[in-house]
Amino acid sequence: MAEVYPSDNELLNILNDDETGVEFITTGKAPYYLEFRKLLYRLILATKRANDLRVFDEGGLDIGVKSGKFWVGTTLVEYSGSSGNTLADDRSNIYVYLDAAGNLIINEYSQFPNMETTPHLRLAIVTTSGGDITSITDARCSFYVPSGV
Repeated sequence: MAEVYPSDNELLNILNDDETGVEFITTGKAPYYLEFRKLLYRLILATKRANDLRVFDEGGLDIGVKSGKFWVGTTLVEYSGSSGNTLADDRSNIYVYLDAAGNLIINEYSQFPNMETTPHLRLAIVTTSGGDITSITDARCSFYVPSGV
C-alpha cells in the first residue's frame, strides 16, 4: 500500500517539520544548491541514530555492522562497528546479534538466544543464496534484559 502525500498546495506551504526540525526549502529561495545542502544536513542529523548498529551488505557474502551504543541494565555498551564479516552461503536464516558484552555473534545454525535468559541485542536476520546476500531483515527493535541483570 502506497503512502498518501499531502496535496501540492499543502506541500508548497510547509515551512518545517516540528518533530525533526527539518526545514523545507521555500519556493524561489536562492541559491537553491545551498538551501538543498542545508536540507540534506538537517535530514542527516535527524536520521543519524537510525544508522546505529545497522547491518549492511558489503557485497558477496560479507556484511558490515555500523558502530553504536546500547544499554544492558545500567551499563552502556559501545560497539565500534565491523566489516568483512563473511556469512555461510545458502542459508535461509542467519541470526546476527550482539551479546551483553558487545561481541558480534553470527549464528548460522539455530536462532536468536532466549530473551528470558540471555541478554542480547538482536540486529538482523540475513538470507544468503548463490554466493550473495539476498535479504537483510532489521531486528534491532527486539531487546530484552531480564530483571536482576
